[in-house]
Amino acid sequence: MKAGTNAITHFGLVAGRGHYPLMFCREAKRRGVRHLAVVAMHGETEPEINELADRTDWVYVGQLDKTIKTFRRQQVTDVVFAGQVSPRRLFDGLRPDVRTLKILAALKERNAESIFTSVADEFGKDGINVLPATTFLERFLAPEGLIGKVKPGKSECQDVAFGQRIAAEISRLDIGQTVVVKGGTVLAVEAFEGTDKAICRGGELGRGGIVVVKAAKPGHDIRFDVPCIGLRTVETLRAAGAKALAVQAGVTLFIEMDRVIDELNHANIAVVGYRPEA
Repeated sequence: MKAGTNAITHFGLVAGRGHYPLMFCREAKRRGVRHLAVVAMHGETEPEINELADRTDWVYVGQLDKTIKTFRRQQVTDVVFAGQVSPRRLFDGLRPDVRTLKILAALKERNAESIFTSVADEFGKDGINVLPATTFLERFLAPEGLIGKVKPGKSECQDVAFGQRIAAEISRLDIGQTVVVKGGTVLAVEAFEGTDKAICRGGELGRGGIVVVKAAKPGHDIRFDVPCIGLRTVETLRAAGAKALAVQAGVTLFIEMDRVIDELNHANIAVVGYRPEA
């Protein structure tokens, strides 16, 4: 299937939290999708999704079989997953159906990669393709080089280079995607708590002047694992006293890109896109 062509008729979206699913809906319709079927999640997805989709069905996190059957009834053969689900759902608030329980029981490790790969396999069994999470959103991916108007200083550039190496390692080990550094010292490493809390912790320890570097896992599954920068991230960076943000070019998605870059400029935070070292 070629995104953005007149051949698009029915398309599906599994919507998580935040503005990301809303942005996807707008772009999908702009690119010619005639019938956009959305499966939204109670307690996660923004109610505004109802106004952007042609049809919205609400499920609880863990109701995999209901989700797949909903798409099949609407003749959907291609879907995208957009927006995170709160990590705590894995331990609190999950309502798994029989199909989900069978998947979880078969997994030796319960991490995002193993769970979502199994979920995609289940969709495939019912003839539904899970496409990259950046489908229709390619123009919002980070370019290489300086992205905003604020240029990083010499010390920030040194910390960006240092942070890239650390971020690549923690991402490779499936620990997290973000590191906070200052003066060649690692202040915080993202783990299960998420990017924003890691930035807050690093800002508190560094007392401002920090550099945040975000990476993507080598060989990451772009159907699910897409690093994102949104307005909430900008507010967290501002509160933590960040001087620079470095993101991996070509794979990092900016949610509300123009607004995010304007806010970063206003906060005097340099933002650059980088290519991983060989």
